[in-house]
Amino acid sequence: MMILRKILFGILILLLLGKVAFSEEKRIVIVKSSSSPSFQSATDGVKKQIKKGDLQPVFIEYDLSSDLSDEQQLIRGIREKKPDLIVTVGSKSTALVSRNITDIPIVFSDVLNPVSSGFVRSMWSSGGNLTGASLDIPVKIQMEKFKLIVPGIKRIGVLFTRDSQPVVTEAKRICEEIGLELVPVSVSSEKEIPEAIEDLGKRIDGLWAVADTLILTPQSTEYLLLYTLRNGLPFMGPFASFVKAGALFTLAWDDKDVGRQSGELALRVLNGEDPKGIPITTPRMIYLILNLRTAEQINLKISPQIVSVAKEVYQ
Repeated sequence: MMILRKILFGILILLLLGKVAFSEEKRIVIVKSSSSPSFQSATDGVKKQIKKGDLQPVFIEYDLSSDLSDEQQLIRGIREKKPDLIVTVGSKSTALVSRNITDIPIVFSDVLNPVSSGFVRSMWSSGGNLTGASLDIPVKIQMEKFKLIVPGIKRIGVLFTRDSQPVVTEAKRICEEIGLELVPVSVSSEKEIPEAIEDLGKRIDGLWAVADTLILTPQSTEYLLLYTLRNGLPFMGPFASFVKAGALFTLAWDDKDVGRQSGELALRVLNGEDPKGIPITTPRMIYLILNLRTAEQINLKISPQIVSVAKEVYQ
């Protein structure tokens, strides 16, 4: 029995040594858009997930908030590292790297609207050398949650520009499928927003916001929040900061888990899959954030069951 144990132990050691000996070193460049806590959390998730694979990852990190003095110098520096894969965290870094590097696989993380941003051809195939994990919470989930929180809602308004047209087109189709009517109003400049929301507000039961930088400037955001509060309109904001400022609710993602999703995609690419054949992911961990002060101000009663499942509640 003792001899058998020694033999088995020896075989185990040889297998472990073999695994170490034959696992391949992979050089992975990570480019963050900034040092924000959300991007750092996503980066931590990426690295932790990649380390779970049967690889020897070597991480080389860049932060655009401190490393971007010259764009082409940064790109040359990345190329000199001869990475097997580049991970970009945030839209700024994804735009920079994907614009300049088309011959090295790229996996992005923490990117909103990758299709309308021009990074990928569709959520099913990038058509190029990248794939990734988006922050796009599916529109159907957003609209179903709107119906749940605001019973009886029928007409939901949205302001949009040319950049957010694809998102609004999809949302209009989905709303029709689930018994809602989306009322979109196009604007081409921030100056048009007060008049547009004044007109739109008379025809809707609630307001939905897409993450459009032309529309959601600090000034127009303040105007939208004040208008919806004064006129008793439930407002679904695009980010948690909107709820804190007075929007009724939002759906939020978990940055670290989005990073883990990117890490899972990175392992697939490092193991030989073509990134253009890997669909873009959407957040799988989604949280509700509510503002009960706003609900009271617009005379809307939120059921205790909904409040109980919210991750954050302002009251």
